[in-house]
Amino acid sequence: MAEKRDYYEILGVDKNASLDEIKKAYRDLALKHHPDRNPGDKQAEEKFKEITEAYEVLSDPEKRKTYDQFGHAGFGPQGFDWRQDFGRVRMDFSDIFGDFFGDFFSDIFGGQESTTSASSNRGEDVEMRISIPLRDAAKGIEKTINVSVYEKCSACDGTGSKNKKGTMECLQCHGTGKVRYSQGFLTISQPCPRCRGEGSIIADPCVNCRGTGRVKEMHKINVKIPAGIESGTSLRLKGMGNTGYRGGPRGDLYVTVFVEEDDFFKRKGYDLYCEVPVSVITAVLGGEIEIPTLTGKVKARVSPGTQDGTVLRLRNLGMPRGSGKGNLFATIKVIMPRGLSREERRLWEQLKTLEDERNYPEVHRYRQRISGL
Repeated sequence: MAEKRDYYEILGVDKNASLDEIKKAYRDLALKHHPDRNPGDKQAEEKFKEITEAYEVLSDPEKRKTYDQFGHAGFGPQGFDWRQDFGRVRMDFSDIFGDFFGDFFSDIFGGQESTTSASSNRGEDVEMRISIPLRDAAKGIEKTINVSVYEKCSACDGTGSKNKKGTMECLQCHGTGKVRYSQGFLTISQPCPRCRGEGSIIADPCVNCRGTGRVKEMHKINVKIPAGIESGTSLRLKGMGNTGYRGGPRGDLYVTVFVEEDDFFKRKGYDLYCEVPVSVITAVLGGEIEIPTLTGKVKARVSPGTQDGTVLRLRNLGMPRGSGKGNLFATIKVIMPRGLSREERRLWEQLKTLEDERNYPEVHRYRQRISGL
């Protein structure tokens, strides 16, 4: 699957663009690439869908905030769902274009053609987002989450009808799910307001589910999170989403896992990075130091004369990947003493009298460079 383009790039706006600027950019591009202006051009149709998806996200403050923080990963594996978000998108289109594109949106992006196809649809996918500490991501855990999904209504056995009489054809749209009216030379098509595009209505709606045949229920689900998981990864639990309408198959549940930043370790891919403070005495004379890892502390030796910023590589102490692990890189930070006692100061002054410039090549080069100034 091709990598998705940046939404700001698609609309040609800056990341700090205002809502008015985003609307204007979308309006211009939508008019240019609208399929009615490019009949038979599949590329134009795909382009139109792409810019509309970008507009749907960037015009919504909450979705834009999520996108700015996590990119496309913040919307799970299926990204933008036309059928799920169509109602809000269409209202936004009406604000910009009026009803001119109404029929096209209904046909291209999920307008319901018949009662049969709408009623037997597969249940929607459901997405959950959870955060876990880096240390849990390193070892892998099983996490229990609460998920709210649609289940078959027990009162009407999923029929939506109180007395099991089922459905009857909508008299307003005569079963088509659409109503049409003329406006000048245009014919406008919209979902039927009485049956909401279903083409049929429940003869005696169930009080429990209000005729939908489904009710929300909360479930506890155990999710196994594999060791080494990367932030933004989505785990698919097949058949754990919403139940379908009137006997349709269930959707899937996608659990998107975000790995929290750790106070000590920084992660880059499967490698870990940390900073280890070392006293100036240990740096000068060398010695043994302790370095924390995700599974405990390990000991390492620093050589005499270790410089500030020296990086030690500890193999196979990073994040799990397949049958192996990444590495841990520990950066040495040499710490100068503070609050010297009188005796300590006397000893440091003695050391100063023994100081040999040859032991400080950087200082020696520096003095040579500034000697002519």
